[in-house]
Amino acid sequence: MADYSMDDAAWNKRRNKATTFLESHDIGDMQAVIEWNLNQGDTDPSNRKRFWTSVTTLFGMLPNNPISRGRESDLPEEIQQSILTIAVQYADAYSAAFATDPLFGEIVRKHGKSGGGIYENVDEYHTSLKSSMKSKLTGYYRNSLKGQDGPNWDGSVNNDGVPNITVVTSDNSSEEEE
Repeated sequence: MADYSMDDAAWNKRRNKATTFLESHDIGDMQAVIEWNLNQGDTDPSNRKRFWTSVTTLFGMLPNNPISRGRESDLPEEIQQSILTIAVQYADAYSAAFATDPLFGEIVRKHGKSGGGIYENVDEYHTSLKSSMKSKLTGYYRNSLKGQDGPNWDGSVNNDGVPNITVVTSDNSSEEEE
């Protein structure tokens, strides 16, 4: 018989990732279904893998899915969620012109390391923008943790949701990036 149990530490880590996302995103009626699965997992540890599969399936239908495959990030969950939210907002804004004006489909090209050429569609362009911004913000955050020169971000955002990025130089002075 298959084992569908999950230990408390693994469950709580995954549950925290889901609840942190739910606290900062309105996903409509889907939220109640996800919360139900999380609550069932709290009370029925022997079936937690089944409940988690349901949660990941539901999140997979969202454009800004907080659950990813592969190696887990070592960044705090709140920072990961901020990065995802900002990256999606950035990609939405910049890909809007690509979606509505054929000119952008012809002049916006992939980076040479990506093989160059044009983007197949707005989804491919959006994914590229989102990935690029996630990498930049992660680097800025790690710079801040290590006290390195260059763009630094401590994870904070202003009232408009814009990240508070500073540029640090080796003489230990910093200036706000506009």
